[in-house]
Amino acid sequence: MFRANSFLVFLLSSAPLAAAADIDGPLVGTGDYYEAPVEQPSLGVTGYIEGAYGSVVDSPGDIDADAWALRGAVNFDAGGGFNLQTDLGYTSASIEDTNTNSYSGTLHGYYRDSVYAVGAFVQAARLDAGFDSHINDYMGGIEGAYFQDTWTIHGAAGYGQARWEGLDADHYMVALGARVYATDHIRFDLDGALDRITDSGIDYDISSLKLTANYRPAYFPVTVFGGYKYANEEISGFGSSVSGDTSTVFGGLRFSYGTNSIKEEERLGPIWSNNTRSF
Repeated sequence: MFRANSFLVFLLSSAPLAAAADIDGPLVGTGDYYEAPVEQPSLGVTGYIEGAYGSVVDSPGDIDADAWALRGAVNFDAGGGFNLQTDLGYTSASIEDTNTNSYSGTLHGYYRDSVYAVGAFVQAARLDAGFDSHINDYMGGIEGAYFQDTWTIHGAAGYGQARWEGLDADHYMVALGARVYATDHIRFDLDGALDRITDSGIDYDISSLKLTANYRPAYFPVTVFGGYKYANEEISGFGSSVSGDTSTVFGGLRFSYGTNSIKEEERLGPIWSNNTRSF
């Protein structure tokens, strides 16, 4: 029991780092349905690479924490509406005098037309905490999106396992978001997520809400994005609980290939967000 409880206590101790590290920009607009172009540019291959920086501005104990992140995604159009998206990500985070590195990869297979997208994903992530120990997190799930001309609703749900030092914990995830287009080149995103990691009667819950503004100039394949994220972490079990809130501001640049606007990035390119939030 002690080792199992230590697993979740270790996860909780990494929560401020999670708030700093989860700064990846959104990947994924009242009118008639959006009509996607029939043919894609670049032989059906689109993608991007982005870099971002986030800093915790409010946390329990006013902990000094920040993170740098690098992420890339590529979408392959297989024809007939079927697509394959791959993501890779790396984050370097620091809290006071402690440094961590995390790595993630996701594979999405899905169908997309001018009205909706639906599919499944599998992902793996690893946190190296800097003291000869690491946490692995594996998950699979479903995801979907509904398109209108000036907005999109998207969501995902998944189940997996978080593993540390031979111990396993169940990981449940649900996410829901909205993207609103002021123009084809300006978009505002609202993303909410709930994660629960549970083992031996102890629950570690992470809830977050993120607001992001995106701007991509016409005829220039670089998007500037920035925003604010609120996160609450709580560990509970055996009649007691401990919780804390964290606020993070973030910003970054996204360099795109094969699309001409932010809307095309979503409707023709990599649509899905990174669902890795366990650390």
